[in-house]
Amino acid sequence: MIERSLASHVARLRCGYPAVSITGPRQSGKTTFARETFSDLPCVNLESPLERAEVADDPLGFLARFPEGAILDEVQNVPDLLSFLQVRIDEDQKMGRWILTGSRQMELTRGVTQSLAGRVALLDLLPFSLAELADAPRRPSTLPDAVLRGGYPALYDPSRDLEPARWLENYLATLVNRDIRQILEVQNRTAFDRFLGLCAARTAQMFKMSELARDCAVDNKTIQAWLRVLEECYVVRLLRAHHRNFGKRLVKSPKLYFIDSGLACRLLHISDVNQLRVHPLWGALVETWCFGEILKSRVHRGVRPDMWFWRSSDGIEVDIVIETGGGVLLPIEIRASATPFPADAAGIRKLRELSSREPGAAIAPGLVVYAGAEQRPAGEDRFVPWNAIAEALAGRAG
Repeated sequence: MIERSLASHVARLRCGYPAVSITGPRQSGKTTFARETFSDLPCVNLESPLERAEVADDPLGFLARFPEGAILDEVQNVPDLLSFLQVRIDEDQKMGRWILTGSRQMELTRGVTQSLAGRVALLDLLPFSLAELADAPRRPSTLPDAVLRGGYPALYDPSRDLEPARWLENYLATLVNRDIRQILEVQNRTAFDRFLGLCAARTAQMFKMSELARDCAVDNKTIQAWLRVLEECYVVRLLRAHHRNFGKRLVKSPKLYFIDSGLACRLLHISDVNQLRVHPLWGALVETWCFGEILKSRVHRGVRPDMWFWRSSDGIEVDIVIETGGGVLLPIEIRASATPFPADAAGIRKLRELSSREPGAAIAPGLVVYAGAEQRPAGEDRFVPWNAIAEALAGRAG
């Protein structure tokens, strides 16, 4: 079984909180992780109509079945249970007895923070990172393979013979037909499907709501609602612009990223690595995969993402900026080329130059992630191979 990076962190939190909440996309391994990490607790699947009916009929009686606590899987299906769980926790302050998992971030987080504030630790579990796959038999050996396959655990299960494109197609169909349709009523399914595809075509690019609304023939409010659902279901994430301008007028629009590059490839109808390598969005998809790796390197350690991008109105850009301890900024550039060019670090150098004029600003030696195989110096900064992101970030990002 593949060990998750979150395991050591969640074990510590269990000693300090009565409840631990683990959210993440469907099929990211939450249930397996919870069962293995908290093997002393029974697990209740609240996707089951029978279990949900019992909760509805007698919530206190349901909780009484578990005098030593339990794993409540997909607890967002019974949000009213959380208020009764609060009473139970307040009556018995033992730590780490209730583990809550859920696949819809905003819905579960809202219920947890309202009912269990101060009583619960909040964590995210995303699909596998490359570092977690270090000893996996199906670990991607090339960057195109990593981008195309993504990180969903089912695709790395040696006991299953799965074609990634078909599995991801089925995953998307299930996601739309179950989670998304439960959250909001999609009146125009054709337009929504087009919206999904257009989002994939814009991954790692500026998110412009009015353009999407025009292309989907809907209004801005509809696009806003659809985007919120994709965020809630861990399909996409918006990366905001960093607030410090360092003397330059900034672009304020966010950038859109798919959390899993494999899903983006599937929506773009990319089915093999040869097609991927020559695709016009190859660079954007590499950036998307690297964004996911950087995000996982933080959330799987229980660290707040604290990630932005920096871009001035005259085109100076740094793909990702991470705020580390003491307010120091770690700039990261991402390149799809296997050849390291000094110009690849130009945005980082310019950001450092601008920041030097502002009191209190500090820029750490930056990273240029590229498709090559060796670490190389780039002046004050460093080229880092695509498969060494986690190692390069260790100890540097908060």
